[in-house]
Amino acid sequence: MSNPFVQRLETLSRLQDADVQTLEELCKSPRDIGAKQYVFRESSGSAWFPVIISGWAARHQILRNGGRQITRLMLPGDAYYFDAPPDSALREEVVTLSACRFVLIAHAGIESAIKASSPIGEAMRNYGRMENSILSSMVVSIGRRDAFERMAYLICELHFRLGAIEGAIQDDAFDFPLTQDDFADVLGLTPVHVNRKLQQLRQSGIISLRSKRMQIHDLAQLRRIAGFGSAYLTQGRVLADRSPAPA
Repeated sequence: MSNPFVQRLETLSRLQDADVQTLEELCKSPRDIGAKQYVFRESSGSAWFPVIISGWAARHQILRNGGRQITRLMLPGDAYYFDAPPDSALREEVVTLSACRFVLIAHAGIESAIKASSPIGEAMRNYGRMENSILSSMVVSIGRRDAFERMAYLICELHFRLGAIEGAIQDDAFDFPLTQDDFADVLGLTPVHVNRKLQQLRQSGIISLRSKRMQIHDLAQLRRIAGFGSAYLTQGRVLADRSPAPA
């Protein structure tokens, strides 16, 4: 079975068997990291390209007053994809939100894979475009969607992104390790406001949230509230059939 990183890239480019083997080889030495641990700190350099195999993490920036803005939630199969050269200073920090399994791929390894395989190169370029689209969508949410729409949109986005990973969603239910403080730092709201909007979604019968597991009971209504469309998450490259082509 493909690992989540391979599954993620397969939604962005049609990978050949050799491409899958190359990516699997790059991901052969995972390491476990506990919850609330830093993977990268601000201004530190890194010669590594981190890929999350299981668990949730976040990219964030800390403000001078101690406030935090989460700029990207990293789900299984996601990578910290950035164009900065190895060992250049990073502006964003990466912190685990739950216990995680990471793979740290040397920059030289991923660059070699991209140069050797046009499908891998296409997948990584589309992954970078998808990251930019997610950031753009977050700006629109914080700037123009009200708190209820903002929360509904984020849940729809997470549901769709997790749908690319085998076994991550079961009957529209998925693990949801975010605390209310985490949720607030993604949405640009206070934890009290987050609690009110979660209660509103629960009381409407649209979702339930118990023991860090989110259940969506009415996905169509949630999408209507959010005005959610998924094209920005696929870059027009979703493959309807992942089975091998006929011989």
